[in-house]
Amino acid sequence: MFGSLRRQLDYRDIVAIEGSSRKDLSVILEAFSKYLHEADPSLTSTEVLARWLWERLNTPPLSNVDSVIHCEISMCRQDTSEDDLDPDELFIIKKNDENQDEDAAYVFRGKSISGDRLLNSLKTYGHSYEQQKWSRWVHKIKASDFDFKTSEPKPSDDKID
Repeated sequence: MFGSLRRQLDYRDIVAIEGSSRKDLSVILEAFSKYLHEADPSLTSTEVLARWLWERLNTPPLSNVDSVIHCEISMCRQDTSEDDLDPDELFIIKKNDENQDEDAAYVFRGKSISGDRLLNSLKTYGHSYEQQKWSRWVHKIKASDFDFKTSEPKPSDDKID
């Protein structure tokens, strides 16, 4: 199932990740795909990716996947009052606790070119996953599934003189 999504990624993104082989990227994508597949379907893939990275970066590395993520991706705190949050950036908003007065947004960024490419590959994979889910849903829909009946009467053919 996930193999077809992996083929949709730009081959340059996969091969160009410096310091990581194609096999390493596949392992990272498989770990994320498992998490994405088990996630709440009401969340977007971008939200799921942000949560997955948050969990990976807030715990000590327990696997090679965690180690690579710790080496390649950083998490930077930004106040949510700032209007300069780029909608294209991957971020997660955490509610304030007793020590903080306001909510904060944590933005994920690559620590190097290879980290940027890894982050881009993960986002692309998530978008491909959403497109595949949408495509499967659309192919299951029939015209009869849509009820176009309205309470308004149909116009009559009678002409008023």
